Amino acid sequence: MLGYYTTSINKKTESNMNDIDDFIQFAKNNKTAERISGSNCIIYTRVSSKEQEEGYSLETQRKAIELHAQKNNLYIIAYFGGTYESAKNDERKEFTRMLTFARRSKEKISYILVYSVDRFSRSGANAIFIASELRKENINIYAVTQPSDTATSSGKLQQNIQFIFSEYDNDLRREKCVAGMKEKLMKGYWIQKAPLGYDQYTKHREQSITVNATGKILRKAFYWKADDNLNNLEILERLHAAGVKVSHQQITEIFRNPFYCGIIRHNLMPGKVIQGKHEKLISEELFLRINTDKKRQNIKFKKEFEETPLKNFLKCGTCGTAFAGYLVKPKGLYYYKCNKKGCKCNKSAKILNLLFKDYLKDFEIFKKQIEPVKDEFVNYITKTNDGNKENEKLFKTQLTEMVKKIETLEEKFIQEEINKELYDKFLLKYKTEKRNIEEKIANTRLDLSNLENLIKRYINMCLDLPSLWEKATFHAKMEIQNIMFPEGILYDREKNDYRTPKINAAILLITRLASNLGEGIKRKAALLGGLSNVVGATGFEPVTLCL
Repeated sequence: MLGYYTTSINKKTESNMNDIDDFIQFAKNNKTAERISGSNCIIYTRVSSKEQEEGYSLETQRKAIELHAQKNNLYIIAYFGGTYESAKNDERKEFTRMLTFARRSKEKISYILVYSVDRFSRSGANAIFIASELRKENINIYAVTQPSDTATSSGKLQQNIQFIFSEYDNDLRREKCVAGMKEKLMKGYWIQKAPLGYDQYTKHREQSITVNATGKILRKAFYWKADDNLNNLEILERLHAAGVKVSHQQITEIFRNPFYCGIIRHNLMPGKVIQGKHEKLISEELFLRINTDKKRQNIKFKKEFEETPLKNFLKCGTCGTAFAGYLVKPKGLYYYKCNKKGCKCNKSAKILNLLFKDYLKDFEIFKKQIEPVKDEFVNYITKTNDGNKENEKLFKTQLTEMVKKIETLEEKFIQEEINKELYDKFLLKYKTEKRNIEEKIANTRLDLSNLENLIKRYINMCLDLPSLWEKATFHAKMEIQNIMFPEGILYDREKNDYRTPKINAAILLITRLASNLGEGIKRKAALLGGLSNVVGATGFEPVTLCL
């Protein structure tokens, strides 16, 4: 009898094993694998100036991407870009249209093909965020000249650091541009649009800023203020009657602007003023008479409240307006308040300061993580630099060929084999291409010492970051805040939490590397999973981050 039951059980088990295949139809499909392994792609190309277009940069990008797609049997669904758009931020119209198409297209898009990562974005960690969000939609960004397998952790890290180096390159260019602007300012040349009352033009590379008809009427306004003791409202009435339409705020700014007496000031020259080369509207004596009266001398400015270091830096998550800091004297308590009338968002300064200190823990690392993180970062920089040396050799070969083309063109023109029209056309093309190649050569040379010093600085700052901020002076707190979050932070009163539209990319990467070591970050899972907790609930809208 026992043998009978044993046989029955064995038969039943065997029957179950044989019939398990009948249930395969109920298994869930691997939609992710299906999407990633797809062959549909879209192409995105971009240049930031017409000079690049003259060098056929767009055509070069498109041909290289199409060749890659053909070799890898990828089907091109659509083309995007092909125009002049800056990659400084990701609010570009064509860029946004491309992202929307990629996510909503009926044909499942698996790849966004670009020529190089800097053609996709130069906004550093913002590109990391966008790429991470796209991967959640099973869409990969693939740079045909910088291939990396983003299905692996090392591939993701490689692409992320490429994004950061693209922004580093962008910052170097900006520094060169700023240095040139500073030099012009120090020589007395104005680098922006001249204020109301002036005509501005350049002839034979010489700047000329002269007083126009509106300026002559504004000159009278200065005398009405100084000699007739008219207030601003009375002056505005006279100006409007004379045909000069300005607001109350504008006239106040005009009276306070030393440009009108020949002196220039600029944010690039903090604490400095320079004698300008433009025409004076009024005398320096008249300007000082208006701006140094007794009433103004008796004004007592408020001291900075040590208890409200987040003022102006902290912004309302509802309307985006900066918070002010104020003291309720009867209670002796400090508060932050949204400056927008009717918003009614105010909160205890003590509570929001503690919340910010807690928020900084997301970017804190441990002492024992310093060397591993530094070594990992520096190791990648070194490898990148080695690769850049190979690229430099290639670019130098291209430069030599381009110089030969220019020389050949000049010989043909001298020998009258081509006319001046063709000569000018091709000379412009070749010189533009030569400039582009020279720029690429310059960009391949990384300043390793500066980068290493930058990394050390940020790593040391992340060490015990909340405590560092808490113990710092008022102005030191502001410096830390601005380094971490260059565009400030937003306070969500409904969730009682912070989110930020911009994070320092170097610190973010250091945080991620430290998180890979297994400890030190309370919300490390969120950071590694696409920065969702760092940037807050912003959906898929591009969020700008920086280095």
